Amino acid sequence: MGNKPFSLSVKALVRDANGRCLLLRRSAASQGNAGKWDLPGGKLDPGESVDRALCREVAEETGLAVSVERVVGAAQSELPDRIIAYLVMEARAGSGPVRLSAEHDDFTWADVRELARMDLAPPFLAFARTYGRAREE
Repeated sequence: MGNKPFSLSVKALVRDANGRCLLLRRSAASQGNAGKWDLPGGKLDPGESVDRALCREVAEETGLAVSVERVVGAAQSELPDRIIAYLVMEARAGSGPVRLSAEHDDFTWADVRELARMDLAPPFLAFARTYGRAREE
């Protein structure tokens, strides 16, 4: 990893009233992890708080308003020019339909126990296994 700079990205594990988790499938045109299931989220704007960035990114990608509840995990991925540190936060979905942005081409509401079996973007596989086990206990 060496001298690469780190950048911060926030990801939301959005839960619905039934406790299911929202996953978005990255479009075929995506530069990274095309066709893989992902969590909504993205980069913080300069000076933006973590929770405000998460709410903004979820709204941009899904059309949903969410309330951020707590930090549930972290992950990272290495790119040629930087390392992305992901902060994963649990959020509650408000009412309304999911309306996807062009970044994604499908969505699903998955049971917590299904997360580790989904074709997730690689940075979130270990998180999904850990999160799923913690909720089964």
